[in-house]
Amino acid sequence: MNHITRLLKTFDYHALTDLKESLAPSLRYGITVKVAFVTVSWVLVDKIFGLDQAAFIALLAIFVTELITGIWAARVRGEKISSVKLSRFSLKVACYLVMIGVSYCLYQSFKSHDEGVAGWSFNWLHNLLVAQVVFENTISILENIASINGREKDAIVTKITDKFNSFFN
Repeated sequence: MNHITRLLKTFDYHALTDLKESLAPSLRYGITVKVAFVTVSWVLVDKIFGLDQAAFIALLAIFVTELITGIWAARVRGEKISSVKLSRFSLKVACYLVMIGVSYCLYQSFKSHDEGVAGWSFNWLHNLLVAQVVFENTISILENIASINGREKDAIVTKITDKFNSFFN
């Protein structure tokens, strides 16, 4: 142990504990288990949904934004916030995540069995679903923003649709 202690002191560590805390600063704050839980969650998101951390955070931000704007719009319209409506939101998010997760798992399965066309198809479907979920939630957020601003629910989406259609006319 003396050799290890001397070696540590050459790096200005006074004890093995100092080295451990340098490697895992979460030990100092007693949050190592919580940090490990978050770490495992990141890996699961990648393995189950095929989304890297940045993509998952962006998707989560879209969901949270839709929830917040939805609650805000309901208050502006004078609607009562109920657990049924929040449950609907949770069900919608769960459906989205299941679709994304299943398409990714099927892609991985076909890819591992060297089924090129099927693997490519499910990879394409996975990417399509992620993009579609983002666009659908964006439309919902725009509807909520229109309601918050005292307009008809479809006011912003209709303007964007008209602009989009004008490019093809």
